[in-house]
Amino acid sequence: MGSLFAKYRLAAGTLYGWSVELRCDACGFQGLPRYEGKLQAPAPVGDRPAIYAKVTCSKCGNRLIDAAGRKLTELFRDTAVPEENKIIIKKFILGLFLIPLAFALLLVAGVQQGWWSYSAFAILLLSALFIPVTVVHMNYRIAMLRSRCECGNPAYVLMGLLDRMYCYRCSSCGRLLRLRD
Repeated sequence: MGSLFAKYRLAAGTLYGWSVELRCDACGFQGLPRYEGKLQAPAPVGDRPAIYAKVTCSKCGNRLIDAAGRKLTELFRDTAVPEENKIIIKKFILGLFLIPLAFALLLVAGVQQGWWSYSAFAILLLSALFIPVTVVHMNYRIAMLRSRCECGNPAYVLMGLLDRMYCYRCSSCGRLLRLRD
């Protein structure tokens, strides 16, 4: 049982970083920026990208958040969300409505049959537990998409958020991955 939770923690864990060249607006230097850690929850405003890395120019030390936002848009503009990600979300939404509806119908049928007691309580308890378990399971399945890469050595790093989709880049091969949560 411990290995299941360890596997979930590993899959759900997110690595942050930046390993793409940027051009400094202040000094004109083009190259890999200096990564100084993760920003504490940037809030995306409108259609602007949210960058999760503190990046500065390697030459002059200027903050490169705007340059990183432009680069993120350039990199991920044509990157499509994988079909598997779309299917997971469709099944989640379908299950989120159909399974509680089935529990409700079962409960109504049970009340009409006259077994309003422990059975009804058990059905209500199951329906109440269903939603958080389903959300955790869906998040796990989406997180597992980052554990597979064409290069065979997946090392996805979260670069930012663009159009409410998470943008990842594999540190091993550079493959881009865009996921909707």
